[in-house]
Amino acid sequence: MQKMNLHILRITSPRRSASGPLRENLTGFFRKYASPTTLFSAILCIDLIAQPQVESPQDTTAQAQISILPVPILYYTPDTGVAGGGAFLGVHRAARADASARPSSLVLDLIYTQKKQIIAEAVPDIFLDNGAYRVMGLAHYSKYPMKFCGIGSNTPDALEEPLTCTTTRLSLDALSRIVDSFSGGISVFYESRRLTELQSDGSLVAGTIAGSSGGRTVGAGLVFQWDTRDNIFSSSRGRYYQASIRTSTPWLGSDFNFTAVTLDFREFRSITERSVLGMHVVAMSTAGTAPFYLLAQLGGSNVMRGYYEGRYRDNALLAAQVEYRFPIFWRFGGVAFAGLGDVASDVSRFSVNSIKPCLGAGLRFLFDPVEKMNVRIDAGFGKNTSGFYVTAKEAF
Repeated sequence: MQKMNLHILRITSPRRSASGPLRENLTGFFRKYASPTTLFSAILCIDLIAQPQVESPQDTTAQAQISILPVPILYYTPDTGVAGGGAFLGVHRAARADASARPSSLVLDLIYTQKKQIIAEAVPDIFLDNGAYRVMGLAHYSKYPMKFCGIGSNTPDALEEPLTCTTTRLSLDALSRIVDSFSGGISVFYESRRLTELQSDGSLVAGTIAGSSGGRTVGAGLVFQWDTRDNIFSSSRGRYYQASIRTSTPWLGSDFNFTAVTLDFREFRSITERSVLGMHVVAMSTAGTAPFYLLAQLGGSNVMRGYYEGRYRDNALLAAQVEYRFPIFWRFGGVAFAGLGDVASDVSRFSVNSIKPCLGAGLRFLFDPVEKMNVRIDAGFGKNTSGFYVTAKEAF
């Protein structure tokens, strides 16, 4: 099951000429997509910070701490027209919680566009009993444009098909500490998709691709985590390893029969007192008949930034990225990142010759100094493509 990545705002540019100079790509990209209203909406959040409701940042044992950040959203793309809305980011540390206990968080966002498209989403991440239990949820509804470029690692840009996808998604992961930093639990999920405005001469109209008529996906699985990070929002040291297996079968009420295995490995090392090197490897493999929109996908706001999510998709994914995080001044910080990744029909069929690169840089604003939660702005560049992201929390 593909993990849903929350975004406050993601804008991905159209294809770029492979022969065009980098300066031309950068100039055209920001002129067309990073409008003053978009950037102003991101920066405006600095003035909207609600300070944690606690007398002293060091007092974590007596009363609850709450940090709240409302973020206005305003942008334009050719696919949506003018779009606007808002997001609400909240962080809560329970009263009398141990200083090492994980804080809970909630992210809400709502976007509506000139072309009557919508995204509405709620993502709670709740820790109970000083981190002994963790509940991660997602409630998502959207009617939004997407693109399909076929299945495989070498699909040409000419195959790109625009369509509109109406999605309802609910998921819940409930984990319990097994020993020390190791926990495990169950995962359940439901998703319904309806595809409209298909391209009349496109490959989806024929109905031969799994999921081309939409459908319902219902499933369950197991999730295991080993987490030694010093901070879950912006780690300076430690490791986070997650392994999951989720299956969707007709006897659960699903229209599809497949199993997905995902491995997610993250490691963080302090380079200087305030700079950090983050390393991230993610692998995914699906077996059975998964709808094309739930196959392993390369791209998005978290992995291989610069490619729009789903530009390349297939049964298997392997991607690795590194990110260097450093302070600039006051609450502002910067990052530089690079990655390599690809998809394949099977884990044995990855080829060095088809690996996709990405690189980019970003700006961070620390809206909650106590919990170290950032709002980030990233610009990523891939092979003949680029993306611009305004998002809560770090990429990994």
